Amino acid sequence: MSVNVPNPGSYQAQLGNHCVAFRDALQDLLNDSTYLTAMGGASFLETSLGLSAADATAVMSSVGAVTASNTTVQAIQAWIATTEFLWGGA
Repeated sequence: MSVNVPNPGSYQAQLGNHCVAFRDALQDLLNDSTYLTAMGGASFLETSLGLSAADATAVMSSVGAVTASNTTVQAIQAWIATTEFLWGGA
C-alpha cells in the first residue's frame, strides 16, 4: 500500500466498523423522524419536552427532514451499500 498503514487488515476492519456505525446512526435518525412525526412533530416536542416553539420547529426541521424519500438520505444509503466489502453487508 502507498499509505503508511501498519496493518492493512486492521485498518480495513476499522473502516468497516465506522461504516456500520454510520449506517446504524442513519437508521436511528430515520426511526426518530418517523416517531416524532407520528407523535405530532413540533407540537409534541413543545408539550412533552417543554421546548419553545422555535426550538421545537428547529428540531423538526432537522430531524424531520431525515426520511427514506429524502434524496440526501438515499445518496448516503447508496454510498453505504458500496462499502459492503469492508464490513460484509450484514
